[in-house]
Amino acid sequence: MRRIVVLLLASVVIAAASYMLAPASPDNANASRGESAFVAAGVAEPIGQAERGEIERLIKAFELRIRQHTDPLDYKFLGRLYLDRARTTGDIASYASADAALQKALAIVATDPEALVLLGSVRYATHDFTTARDLGRRVYATDGAQLGALLLAGDAALELGKYAEAADAYAALARALPGSGAVEARQSRLAFLRGDDRTAEELAARAEFDAASQGAFGAGLAWYAHLRAQLAFDRGDYVASESHERRALAIAPDYHVALAGLGRALAAEARTADALAAYERAIAIVPQPDYLAAAGDLAARSGDSTRAEKAYATIDAIASLASEQARLYDRQLALFDVDHGRSPDRALQIASASLTARPDVYGFDAYAWALYANGRYAEARTASDRARVLGTLDARLLYHAGMISVALGDAARARGELTRALALSPSFDPLQAGRARATLVALP
Repeated sequence: MRRIVVLLLASVVIAAASYMLAPASPDNANASRGESAFVAAGVAEPIGQAERGEIERLIKAFELRIRQHTDPLDYKFLGRLYLDRARTTGDIASYASADAALQKALAIVATDPEALVLLGSVRYATHDFTTARDLGRRVYATDGAQLGALLLAGDAALELGKYAEAADAYAALARALPGSGAVEARQSRLAFLRGDDRTAEELAARAEFDAASQGAFGAGLAWYAHLRAQLAFDRGDYVASESHERRALAIAPDYHVALAGLGRALAAEARTADALAAYERAIAIVPQPDYLAAAGDLAARSGDSTRAEKAYATIDAIASLASEQARLYDRQLALFDVDHGRSPDRALQIASASLTARPDVYGFDAYAWALYANGRYAEARTASDRARVLGTLDARLLYHAGMISVALGDAARARGELTRALALSPSFDPLQAGRARATLVALP
């Protein structure tokens, strides 16, 4: 009887985490401060704080089972659970555990489509997007009913800057699953990247409604409210952004992504103390570099240099590690280095490696910003132009372009880019928005 209960619980957790065509997950490994409206799309929905204890109990149960059995289903369950733990706690070592468990499942049944897609999800989460795409395409080519494989291939294509391919995948999914909130959310992201913020918001609102109707719950449902909050932030509607984040937190009170999003909205509303409190709650759950940087910037803005430097030093320590953690936070670290004048050489090294692995528009933006910090302004402009090739309406992209134009002596272009950035989102960053205004005033 106990075995049946454990298996049923595992099935519930896996069904929730894999929620068919789950929302693009804002998992910590893929986030970037530059990706303001959307963090990278994932292939599983986030798990909330309340579910974490159950995940740990299930991991222990299945670790015990695999000592006595060689059932590939057990290895798949365990791999899925390790993946969820990595995404929700920031425990990078759990990705390796997930990979190992899934490899064992595949050693028993080499063509198991579920194990292959889960392995692709692990590779996706650890930024091996090429392998993730290949696995998804391979499974889907073998069995067109494996929509999770098409989802994986589409998400990986998006991270590789293959936007037409991603759009085709999402269109096929929309035809196969009309009214799927998860598919609509992905199409919303694509619309945002292409500069169509109105369509992005319409799709995001529809996605939230449909996801709730389809049974999404906890942090998986809260994610849709967070998505709308980020879209509102990027169009400068900070009150709406705060409202959406509070709705997300009413659903999942310990959802760290929404806590950080709330901090961001409150900071833009000049509510510094409240913003810091929200960021500190997020940091206590998952201490991501972008959360630490934002908290440090707010502390610096309020005159608490000791508190700010403590946050910055923690980020420096993460960046100095030759580890998987430093690699997975690559863009956050590169942008932090440039924004705070920490290490231009390190920023360029990190951004260059990130662009090689993930040549999307935000990869080109981070690379452009790092080139700018190293005085390579002509190359920076070329990379910045590549970053804005889709017409993405992101104030940070425009700010970077404007500062590069200033460095090149192109005052007219700089004025246009900086003015557009501030018109789009006047408080897009605690420190950089102020620098944009000061630079604009100083232009001849």
